[in-house]
Amino acid sequence: MKIEYLKAGTGDCIFINHNSKNILIDGGNESTYLISKYNEIKSQNEKIDFLIVTHHDDDHIKGILDLFKEMEARNEETIIDNVIFNSPRKILGKIENTSESNLLSYKQAYQLEQYLGNHQKIKWETSLNTEIIEMKLNELFNDTNLKFRLFSPDDEILKKYASNKGAYLTSDNRCDWDSPISKLDPVDDKSQDTSASNMASIVLFLIYNDKNYLFAADVTPTRLNQIIDELKEQNEVINFEQIKLPHHASYRSINKQILQKINCTNFIISTNSKKHFLPNKRALIKIINNRNSNEVIKFYFNYGEVIGNLKISKSEEKKYNINLISNNKKNGYAFDI
Repeated sequence: MKIEYLKAGTGDCIFINHNSKNILIDGGNESTYLISKYNEIKSQNEKIDFLIVTHHDDDHIKGILDLFKEMEARNEETIIDNVIFNSPRKILGKIENTSESNLLSYKQAYQLEQYLGNHQKIKWETSLNTEIIEMKLNELFNDTNLKFRLFSPDDEILKKYASNKGAYLTSDNRCDWDSPISKLDPVDDKSQDTSASNMASIVLFLIYNDKNYLFAADVTPTRLNQIIDELKEQNEVINFEQIKLPHHASYRSINKQILQKINCTNFIISTNSKKHFLPNKRALIKIINNRNSNEVIKFYFNYGEVIGNLKISKSEEKKYNINLISNNKKNGYAFDI
């Protein structure tokens, strides 16, 4: 199995490939490598068996719109079989409604609705059909060592977000890159992300060869804590081989309560750092301070230049037992697992 975190601007674009089957999670807001990867898959006579749009913020959906625009410009049939996308008007049962919103993410959601309407062969579902989607994902790869779980926002959250209520994004634009870790530590959990947009994120969980992988999109801490509780069941902590940090390593998206319930030493940070001064150094400090293992903590970056922005010295890496790892491919970071 290969998991690729493509360079995709400030957002996420993740490919999972196994047994000639492909899942694409989001498209970022820079589509160069997404379109290149799409063309590569097509040249191999494979398909994108599932496209999961976790939520319709610009840095997760714009690349998908670029991809559809490219396909239509070429006047070619799509190789996308299934789409999981919580379209506002589909959630509300008003897909025929042509009223628009002033919010960019809603305009983009409506654009994707239109593209999907133009490609009727694509099977389009919302994440509320969780059991059906999980069954299809688990049948797709024909591998008993693999299991997917999909965590959907509930009906109430989706309907609230779909109707534009509380949809405006919140962010903390303070830059902490210039401060050494010792000056920032300790970091409290007083400020937490509660935005409706991020609360509506779809989260994907993968078990492969008895190892756990979490693709957390931009999920809020309250929702992520619920998911972790469900996953760990009666265990004190749950072990993860790899976690894609929520919201591009915003310190407002993780907290002590979550981190003390997990054991993970491999964290993925997906952003080019050109928005909201992400990743926050304070997010890394929270992880360092709440580790459940003495092993070195590895932070993987799909854009290696982001490491320089954080201004974490080699002596700090040694002192805090962490390792900052640059992208290993031109187009991002790829894991063969």
